[in-house]
Amino acid sequence: MSDDDLSAYEAELAGSGSPRPRSNRGFWLVLGTILLACVVMVVEIFANKPIKDTIAHAEASLRTAQSAAEAIYAATGSFNGADAAGMTQEAPSLTYLGPDEPSQDLDEVSVAAAPTGWAAAVQARPGACFFLRLTAAGEVFYGVGTTCTATQATYAADPRW
Repeated sequence: MSDDDLSAYEAELAGSGSPRPRSNRGFWLVLGTILLACVVMVVEIFANKPIKDTIAHAEASLRTAQSAAEAIYAATGSFNGADAAGMTQEAPSLTYLGPDEPSQDLDEVSVAAAPTGWAAAVQARPGACFFLRLTAAGEVFYGVGTTCTATQATYAADPRW
C-alpha cells in the first residue's frame, strides 16, 4: 500500500468532520409511552376498586348463606329446612327472601330449598347477580345472571365464578 493511497484514505475520512450527534428522541418516545401506560393502568385499578369490593361482598354473603344451608342439611339430612325462615334462624346476619323474590341488595339473599338441592342469589349491582347452588351429593355450582332470584340460581352449573 503506497503513501498516496493511505493519505487519500485519511483525507476522505478526515473531510467529514466530527460525527453528527445521535438523537435520543426514540428513547424518550418509548419511555413516555411506557409511563403513560403505567399511569392509565393505575387509574383503571383505582377506578374499578369499588366494583371489586362489591363483588367480594356479594360472594361473602353467598358463602355465609352456604354455610348456614350446609349446617341445616347436616342436622336434618335435607335442604327443606334451608328456606327463608330456616336460614333467618341459622344465620340472622343476612335477610332471606323466597325463591321468586329478587335480591336487591348485597345483604339480601333469595333462597330456594328442596330436599336434595339448595340455591341462592345475591344482587351485586343492578343487572348483575351471583348464584350459588348446592346438591345433596356435596357439589357446589356457581353462576351469574341478570335476574336475581333463587329460581334462576337453580340453573347454576359452573364449577367456579
